[in-house]
Amino acid sequence: MRLILLPIKTVLIIMLAGNAWAADAKLDEIDWQKTLKAARAEREVVVFCEPTLEARNALMQFQQSHPDIQLKLNPIGAREFSTRVLAERRADKFLADVFSGGTTSTTQLLVPAKALEPIRGAFILPEMADESLWFKKQFHFADAENQFVFLNDGTVNHDHLIRNTQLVRAEDIRSLWDLLQPKWKGKIVAYDPRLPGGASNNMRFLNYNPKLGADFIRRLFSETDLTISANTRQAMDWLASGKYSLGLFIGRDIETALKQGLPVAEINSVKADGAMLTSSAGSITLINRAPHPNAAKVFINWFLSRDGQMSWQKHTDRNSLRTDIPKESITNWRDKVPPDDGSYIFTNLPRYNDLRPAQKIIDEVLGQTGKR
Repeated sequence: MRLILLPIKTVLIIMLAGNAWAADAKLDEIDWQKTLKAARAEREVVVFCEPTLEARNALMQFQQSHPDIQLKLNPIGAREFSTRVLAERRADKFLADVFSGGTTSTTQLLVPAKALEPIRGAFILPEMADESLWFKKQFHFADAENQFVFLNDGTVNHDHLIRNTQLVRAEDIRSLWDLLQPKWKGKIVAYDPRLPGGASNNMRFLNYNPKLGADFIRRLFSETDLTISANTRQAMDWLASGKYSLGLFIGRDIETALKQGLPVAEINSVKADGAMLTSSAGSITLINRAPHPNAAKVFINWFLSRDGQMSWQKHTDRNSLRTDIPKESITNWRDKVPPDDGSYIFTNLPRYNDLRPAQKIIDEVLGQTGKR
């Protein structure tokens, strides 16, 4: 065996680097133990989350990891939560620690109102700082400042178009452009894309997709005689009953409809237009002036940890952007997990936030057709 002798200077550098790493790890552990102790003294953490059973079940696993910190989970939609926080602050009330859910309202309302804390400041565990553990080896944020609305979920979605399985075959539509065929005129129901939530990610996909864009949006709303609904559940009922053959932007109710045995399904064959990658309810924010700041840090470190994100995947059946956890447990995981070199639009990224051009087109078209 050949013995390789390193220069003394190199050996010293390696030793110093090792000592520095060990010192940092020790400081992290000390900081973590201090935070845990303070969190236990606070006794509880108040977390608001999207009102789906799946999201609630995922977050409730925190209680098993930290039984001495009571999790007070409050199901609420992102827009309702954001307006509630702003109203509470006008009354000088500060009741929320953390929000886990949608991104549109938090970025449009809470970020400008300076109601959020930069989330990196809550990262204590060593793995929290390691961006290489995440998709494309980086953290992803919904806000332009890349500080406040952390995206933990990125799942490839095909839910912008739903079919009645008794009236439409999956292979009938290969591209959204096929919706302009005369045979579908008057047979499509859509959730109103001008309303909060629901269709916002779908409209980003349409608007910023070079294969679709403004021309497609204008023709979709002017040539197909769409029926516009302000209620996704009502639209899904109409679709399932056969009143309409196709449904746009109502995919948020697809899981409930399938559990009820209704004859509806996503059209996964629409791949010619590229894929839509969304976080859905998969983001987390730290509220500033939180009543339980240490417990909030503990919750965030758990949620973004390997165990926390495995819980998210298991209960929501959606893809965590952490890449160091197995994906095979996700139903049809090969269709839902984005490859690094895939062709998709990650609609929750800030570059896709501006929906005003698309909304202007829709307002003009629906105004002309009398559906305003």
